[in-house]
Order: sequence, then structure tokens, then C-alpha cells
Amino acid sequence: MDNSCPKYDIQKIFSGYNPSRPSGYAQIKGGPLAPCIKGTIYLYQLEDGVYVKAYITGIPNLNNQTSSFHGLHIHEVGDCSVGNENNPFTSAKSHYNPTNAAHPMHAGDLPPILSANGIGIISTFTNRFTVNEVIGKSFILHEGYDDFTSQPAGNSGAKWACGVIVE
Repeated sequence: MDNSCPKYDIQKIFSGYNPSRPSGYAQIKGGPLAPCIKGTIYLYQLEDGVYVKAYITGIPNLNNQTSSFHGLHIHEVGDCSVGNENNPFTSAKSHYNPTNAAHPMHAGDLPPILSANGIGIISTFTNRFTVNEVIGKSFILHEGYDDFTSQPAGNSGAKWACGVIVE
């Protein structure tokens, strides 16, 4: 047995997790480019970070594919109202990035979500922010996947859906 490996107590890590009591959440809705999108993204504050769970439906198929990846990010402002038919949700501004880190190390950078037959589900853990730090910000679901290289935001394409993070 290798005693140099860190020991993790999963029960302790998830001791504050109660699936029916998220610390924050966002109801995400599609805009003019993808009006059928809807879903909920839950945030759970745990001792060592934030557990994020998303359930999204109505995601359009790209290029006649039944599955595709889409960028999912937290944006600076919790306002999904401004924009136009070709460029919705401009009032949400850029990715949440309080430390001015290069992409993909923004606090608001999350793994892409894979949709299959219009359904996207993701479960991830991050220590880049606390739930309290992102209350009042927004989640944006993008048309394309995040390439994790392009600056400043990963070249994920159009903003398809938006939801404000609330307690």
C-alpha cells in the first residue's frame, strides 16, 4: 500500500450535501437561437468546494448529430435580458474571472456539457469559487464546445440559454 497518496473521506467531503437543499440554483431558459432549452443548475456548497449539477433539456442537435458538446460557463452579471436575436444575453458580460486568470482558468470556466438527444446532464466539483461568490451571476449555455485554448473565452460560439444564480 502506498502511504504517500492523500486520503479522502468521501463521507466527510459530502457531509453537507443534501440533494433537496441546494445552496444556490439557476433556472436556465433558451433565448432566440434555441427557445426550447430549459433546465435547472444546482450548486451545493461543500467543505472543500462547490458541487454543481445541471439538468438541461431542449438542446438542439448540431449538424444532424444526436450528441454534441456545449460550453457551460458562469458569467459576470446575473442579467439575461439584453441582447438581440443574433447575439442574446449580452448583459451577462464575460466569464466570471475575479483573478484575471487566462482562459480556461477563469473561476467561471466549467467542463463542457454533453447533450444526447437534446438532454444534457453534468455533475462536477470545483474549488474556484464559493456559492456565495456567484449568487447574482449567471450561467450561460453555448452553442459549441469550449476549446480550452482560445482567448479570452474558449470560442464556444453563440449564447443559447441563460439563467441567473439565486439562493
